[in-house]
Amino acid sequence: MNEFEYRLQRFAEGGESGGGESEGGEASGSILGGASSDPQLPEPAGETNSSGEEGTEGSAPQKGEAGEGAPETYDFKAIVPEGMEYDEKSAGEYSALARECGLTQEQASKIASYGMNLMKGNAEAAMQAMQQQRAQWAENAKTELGADFAPTVAKCGVAMEALDRKIPGLRQAFDETGAGNRIEVIKAMAMLGELIGEDRGHSAGGGAGGEAPIYGNTNFNLY
Repeated sequence: MNEFEYRLQRFAEGGESGGGESEGGEASGSILGGASSDPQLPEPAGETNSSGEEGTEGSAPQKGEAGEGAPETYDFKAIVPEGMEYDEKSAGEYSALARECGLTQEQASKIASYGMNLMKGNAEAAMQAMQQQRAQWAENAKTELGADFAPTVAKCGVAMEALDRKIPGLRQAFDETGAGNRIEVIKAMAMLGELIGEDRGHSAGGGAGGEAPIYGNTNFNLY
C-alpha cells in the first residue's frame, strides 16, 4: 500500500463511528443481561510519446507538482456517508496529499467517497458478523443446557441481582460484549447464584441484629 492509499484509508477510518451497538443504536441483548478487504486503487495511466516515455501534454501532473485544477482547500463534508462523522484532521492530511497529486475537487471527492464507503461497508459487515456470533452462542447455550436452561438462567438471575447492586452496569457489559450468551459464562454465573442462594438459606433466621451478608457462608479462598 503506497502513501496515498494509506492516507486515504486513515481519512476513511477517522470518521468511522464506533461502538458495539447495532445500526439502530440499541445494543444487542444477551441471556445474562436479561436474566431475573483491501482493494488497490488504480493509478492514472499517462500518455506515452514515440519513445515510450510518459509525456507531459494532457497527462496528470506528476507527484510534487500542484496541478492547475487543484484547489487551495478541499471540502469533503458533503460526501461523508450517513452514520459516519467528519474528521477534520484526517481530511486535512488527505487534502494535502490530494493537492500534491494535483487532484481537482471532483477527483479527490470521488476517491474519498470510495474509501469512506468501503470502510463503512467493512464496519457494517463486521458488526453483522458479531451479531450472528452472539446469536450462535445463545443457540449453543440453549442446546447444551436443554431442559436445564430455564432453571440455570434462574440461578444466573440470583447472581445478577446480587452483583448488579455492587457493580452497576454489569448487565450492560454482558449485553454489549455478547459474553452473556457464552455457555461458560452462564455456567459460572449459575454456580455463583447457587452459592448465593445457599448463603441466603443458611442466614435466614440467623444471628440477631442487622442484615446478614449475602456471601456470609462462602469461603472465596476455595475458588
